[in-house]
Amino acid sequence: MTDTLGPVVLRHGLMECVAAPHIGGAIARLTLWGDDGPLHLLRPTPGSALDGGSAADLACFPLVPFSNRIAGGRFRFEGMDVALPLNHPHCTHPLHGHGWEHPWTVEAQDDTTLRLGYRHTADTWPWAYRAAQTITVRPDGLEVRLEIENESGRPMPAGLGLHPYLPKPPGTRLTAAVGSVWLGDATLLPRERAPVPDRWGFPDGRIMDEVVVDNGFPGWDGRAAVDWPHLGRRLVIEADPLFGHLVVYAPRGEGYLCVEPVSHMIDAVNHSEEADAGLRTLPPDASLSGTVRLRLEALA
Repeated sequence: MTDTLGPVVLRHGLMECVAAPHIGGAIARLTLWGDDGPLHLLRPTPGSALDGGSAADLACFPLVPFSNRIAGGRFRFEGMDVALPLNHPHCTHPLHGHGWEHPWTVEAQDDTTLRLGYRHTADTWPWAYRAAQTITVRPDGLEVRLEIENESGRPMPAGLGLHPYLPKPPGTRLTAAVGSVWLGDATLLPRERAPVPDRWGFPDGRIMDEVVVDNGFPGWDGRAAVDWPHLGRRLVIEADPLFGHLVVYAPRGEGYLCVEPVSHMIDAVNHSEEADAGLRTLPPDASLSGTVRLRLEALA
């Protein structure tokens, strides 16, 4: 088990992944090298960001022990009131848990696989836990296995997710079978569950050029496809059943979109009345794990 002060490179054939354990256990780049030059499956990271930037500036980062926002950082769990500090300058709610803000430790490594670990000591989040990522490069893409284990002496709320930034050149199409959408309030907390509107017709495939979205979609079947027609390529995202929710983030005027497999709805700790909220309760020493796969295909 070793600490790392810089990037780690993994390769399998022409596929290369650059990980940044020192920056939130993030992935900095996933690239297929070919005769025509590099094909970036994730938004490539500027070199300056690897010198000490935020995981949010990189290509992909883990979400532990929760995904997205918790309203005001406050919730009640098992009779205990919890208050979390804000952790992002542009968000009025705590965002994305802890893992993305801290260095991870290299626990094992070979040419194609990297296992990273992160330990959290109880603080304003009053539970100690261990998290791990196993990042494996495949000839056609990437596999990320996420794990979390409750190391405290009482039950802990827990969730997992992955936050990839995908290139969005003109004509990019997103297809994802989702059951509904949570419409948000002014601070992007879930306000109302609704059918997926036509402007976000992801089940039928939607060209993302003019789409603006930052919402959670429950009832995801665990498969999404991002088509890049000008390249004749498709990136398939597949996730274990744990990840029954999809967050799609496509900000106005940016050349990327985020298609995030997550285990629970936004602010799930405050929505226990929702049967499919997705948040798990981990007893002491219990664990939760799931795998997300990115696979590059040729477009038919």
